[in-house]
Amino acid sequence: MFNDMDMQEKVYSAKEVSVLLGIQNTTVRKYAQLLEKAGYHIHKNELGHRGFFNKDVLILRQIIELAKHPDMSLENAIKVIVSTNIEGDMSDRDTKELAETPYITKEEFEEYQNKQMEFQKAMFEKQEKYMQELIERLEKQEDYIQNKLEKRDQLLLEHIRDMQAEKQIAASKEKNKWWKFWN
Repeated sequence: MFNDMDMQEKVYSAKEVSVLLGIQNTTVRKYAQLLEKAGYHIHKNELGHRGFFNKDVLILRQIIELAKHPDMSLENAIKVIVSTNIEGDMSDRDTKELAETPYITKEEFEEYQNKQMEFQKAMFEKQEKYMQELIERLEKQEDYIQNKLEKRDQLLLEHIRDMQAEKQIAASKEKNKWWKFWN
């Protein structure tokens, strides 16, 4: 399964690759499966365990970096990587499957990026409009509450003044009552 050149190169396990790349072991396995599905050949031993060479680790690193781009899905990142890194170590099945798999061209990718940017711009504009409407509603609520508070304060002041006037009237009546009694 491994040729002489590959035997001299270090072969990494999925766990070692996960440590090298700072990702989970399950993520390495997922990426490897997606790469194989896209036609990239990853060597396996007699037990079916994957062995990753330096070039495989570099390709996984490129996938991680490409997938970080907000306009790039994982599947498209893998298609881009596989289409630019195809080597002669694929089986006939892999070659046939690869030939039937549609890949995106640079122009298609740029068009996709432009559409994504337009979509994000439109979403940003909608969000900005929504935020402006929300601010206006909050300002109206604030004005409404402020008016209600001012009316409440006015009513309280009127009530307090009325109570004070009633107390003064009652006190003056009480005072007049005592003066009449003594006079």
